[in-house]
Amino acid sequence: MEKSVLIIDDDKWIVMSTQMWLESEGFKVVTALNGADGQQVAKNAHPSIILLDIMMPGIDGWETLERLKSDAATADIPVIIFTGRESQQGETKSKTLGAVAYLRKPFRPELIVETIRHTLEARQAVSS
Repeated sequence: MEKSVLIIDDDKWIVMSTQMWLESEGFKVVTALNGADGQQVAKNAHPSIILLDIMMPGIDGWETLERLKSDAATADIPVIIFTGRESQQGETKSKTLGAVAYLRKPFRPELIVETIRHTLEARQAVSS
């Protein structure tokens, strides 16, 4: 089964570069440039995992995460926060709201791939 990743980030360069890296690693990638669109894409595409930025105009990542986790259609999709904010408080909040990991920008692309694979393998082990 092909693994898909939804990237929700308002920075087009980050979206494009992360998408290229993930596709080169064999993932199918869908993207959204804001939280509202990201929530809709998550419902329609039902990706294997979501990479979510926090600092976005309009609906920020925190509210997007809360909406994703409170919607039965998207609640089971694991979410990895990736953000430029370096904060222990943010990491704690992300876990409280249901995110599976908290990665800080700038990040090594290998770290994202490793985190995605680890998360998906752990989920598969639990569901088998």
